[in-house]
Amino acid sequence: MEKPLVSRGRQAASVAVILALLSAPAANAEDCTTNADALRGKISAFQKQAQDAYGTIQSEFGKSTSSSYSKDYFAKFEDLNKGAKEAADLVTKGYDIANYVKPLAEGTIRTTMPPVVTNTMSNAVELAQAALDEENSKLDIAQLRCDQSTEDAALSAFLAQADSGTVSSFKSAKYNACKAVQILADLQDKREKLNDFRTNGYPLFFLHAKEKKKFDGHERTIQLKLDLRMYPIYPSKPKNVDRTGQPILLGQIQGIDLSYNSYFKWSDNNWTTLNLYQYLIDETDQDEICAPDFSITSSVKAKLCTRVESISSDKTKITLKSRAKFKYKGEWHGVSLGSRTIYAPFGYLADLSDRKEKKMDELQSKVAKRLASLLGDYGEMVEEAKKWQGSCAS
Repeated sequence: MEKPLVSRGRQAASVAVILALLSAPAANAEDCTTNADALRGKISAFQKQAQDAYGTIQSEFGKSTSSSYSKDYFAKFEDLNKGAKEAADLVTKGYDIANYVKPLAEGTIRTTMPPVVTNTMSNAVELAQAALDEENSKLDIAQLRCDQSTEDAALSAFLAQADSGTVSSFKSAKYNACKAVQILADLQDKREKLNDFRTNGYPLFFLHAKEKKKFDGHERTIQLKLDLRMYPIYPSKPKNVDRTGQPILLGQIQGIDLSYNSYFKWSDNNWTTLNLYQYLIDETDQDEICAPDFSITSSVKAKLCTRVESISSDKTKITLKSRAKFKYKGEWHGVSLGSRTIYAPFGYLADLSDRKEKKMDELQSKVAKRLASLLGDYGEMVEEAKKWQGSCAS
């Protein structure tokens, strides 16, 4: 007897379901393999993109500063991080100058260096994010996970079962991407410290000297007070010197314009104050440099003279000799502060001074945009990892 048509329909449906169930694992396996291959391709591409980006950043650095400065900057950065095994271990170093940019009391000379600070990757992520925010990138740098050894869940799951070559490619890519984070963070950190540096400069000493001298047989007491500082820019145009401000220094002491406020006292007269920070030293010179003289009274003139006697090879101290010269009755006599050795991170302060330059802001913007591009590439890789995870989970 022939079976009812309904029963035969149900039997056909059951067979279709069974065939579908039997074929699903094969289809999923095929998708899993395809997506795994695609993800490996994304990782390989990201490795090249990160390597190229870091190379481009070095090139842009050289164009904005100089090839020699850029070479030295990156050599020091690489040397500092030669022991860093993971991206999270990358660091930069600087100085905490917050308590060193306050005016000094009279009689004080700077004999200590500010504390060295290490910008860990956690610091760098925060600083680099601030730089990206200034560019209105609206990108979250935390997605790179530079300050962590773990990745996005899907990407982490893939790397846990991936071959060593793929894992190595990813780590190399992340390492270069996070080096770019540290470079951007260093530029941002110096830019923020420049604002601390602008108001009072970096005070070096505030010293007082007093001596009695005979001018054509007339004994007079002459005195000098000198408040010496380094400024990134001058509060006003230097007196009698045709300069508009500190040139770009690129970490060099040569070319630093130290500035001063000076106070001269002649005999019982009141102090004469030059209420102006003036150009003092243009470059290292064994010869004494004297500023133009000025009148204290109708019969007395004075001027300040200085000489840089030495500079340490590590750019952390200079020895400076300063004195005031007074002219009276046709004779010049001086009162000297003597040779004074001053401690300061002059090379680092030169870098801070350079952050006022427009081309340094333009460099930071270029680094930020290069990093923003990498974040997009990284995001595509994460999305590919999620597709892989979805197809391989069952």
